[in-house]
Amino acid sequence: MADVRALLKAKRQEARVNHPLAAYSSTGQLRCIACGTVVKQAASWTGHVGSKSHRINAAKFREAEQARAEQERLQAKRKAEAMEVEDDDDDDVDMTPETKKQRLEEPDDDESIPQNPHPTRGFPNDFFSDPSKAPPPPSDDEEDGDPVAAQSAPQQPSIIDEEWEKFQREVLKPPVDEDRRDVFERATVIAEPVLADELPEGFPTSLAQDQGAAAVPQAELSEEEIRRRREQDDRELIMDRLMDEERAQEEADAKVSMLKSRLDALKRKREAAKAARTTKI
Repeated sequence: MADVRALLKAKRQEARVNHPLAAYSSTGQLRCIACGTVVKQAASWTGHVGSKSHRINAAKFREAEQARAEQERLQAKRKAEAMEVEDDDDDDVDMTPETKKQRLEEPDDDESIPQNPHPTRGFPNDFFSDPSKAPPPPSDDEEDGDPVAAQSAPQQPSIIDEEWEKFQREVLKPPVDEDRRDVFERATVIAEPVLADELPEGFPTSLAQDQGAAAVPQAELSEEEIRRRREQDDRELIMDRLMDEERAQEEADAKVSMLKSRLDALKRKREAAKAARTTKI
C-alpha cells in the first residue's frame, strides 16, 4: 500500500499544469483562479478549460484585470499631473515680485517684430541706374485702396490646395460609415456546436435507406468509443478514491502525531511538577 501511495504521489508531482489561470495550494491541489474551483486531476484540466462556464469566468477575469490596469494607469497619470501642478506653484512662490513684474512686462514675439508700413514692390533702391526710370513710390491713396481691392477680389484656390484637401478628405479622414461596414462584414460569430441531422429534410427515402445501411459500422464504432470512455471514467474514479484515501490517511497521521506531541508535553509537565514537589519535601 505504501508503494502505491508513493507512486501516486510521484505521478501527481510530475503531472503539473502550467497555465496562467492554474494554481496549486499548499496541499498540492490544483485550483482554477478564474472559476475558484478545485480540479481533482491534472488530466481533467483540459476538459475544464474547454467548458462554457470556464470561458465565461475567464472572460470576466480578463475584463476585471484590464479595468484594474486602466484604473492604475489613470491614477498614475493624475498623480503625475498633480506633481507637475505642485512644481509650477513652487516655482511661482520662489519668484520675487520684481521677477514676476518683469515676466509680465516682456513683449510677445509678434509685438517685437517691426512692421514696414510701406512695403516694396520687389526692386531694391539702387536697382535702376537712372533714377528717372524708377517707378513712382506708392501714394497714401493707393495704400488705402489696396486692402479694399484685396478684399473684393477673392483668391482662387490653386490645384495643389485642391489636391491636398482631397487627400485629407479621402485618405487621412475616411468616412466612418465605411469603417463600421467593414468591421461588421469581417466580424466572426462564435456559437456552441450543434449536432446536425444525418439526412436533411426533403431528400428521397432511398438515400436515407442507403445512409442507414452505411451507418451500421459507425454505430459499432460509437459503441466501442462509449465502452472506452466508461473504462476511462472508471479508472479516473478509482484514482480519485485512492487519492482521497491517501489524503485522509495523511491528515489522520498528522492528527496522531500532533496528539502524541501534546501527550508527551503533558507527561513532561507532570514529571516536572512531581520533581518540584519532592524537592520541597
